[in-house]
Amino acid sequence: MRSATWAWAGGTTLAAEAVTLFTRFAVGVSAVEFNRTAPLMLQMHHMFWSVPLFAAAAVLWRFQGLRRALLGIGIGLVASDLLHHFIVLPILVGNTGWHWP
Repeated sequence: MRSATWAWAGGTTLAAEAVTLFTRFAVGVSAVEFNRTAPLMLQMHHMFWSVPLFAAAAVLWRFQGLRRALLGIGIGLVASDLLHHFIVLPILVGNTGWHWP
């Protein structure tokens, strides 16, 4: 993978984690409260949003710039979700907060 893919991945990881932390701690919305009111598609762990991005990247393989962006964003969403649940939340709240959806 080229550096553009990793740049998209890093930027997406940081942005997704920033939004997640802001929503969770600055706004004061717990995951339980969020899941009570949010549509099901927003309740899912954001790593699952990478699946259609990876599929689109496969279909659009000939378009290198778009493919790299889609792959990077997908990788960033997976990395952000794993980082959030297995590093950030155990440090901040004492558990992984892993739930379905």
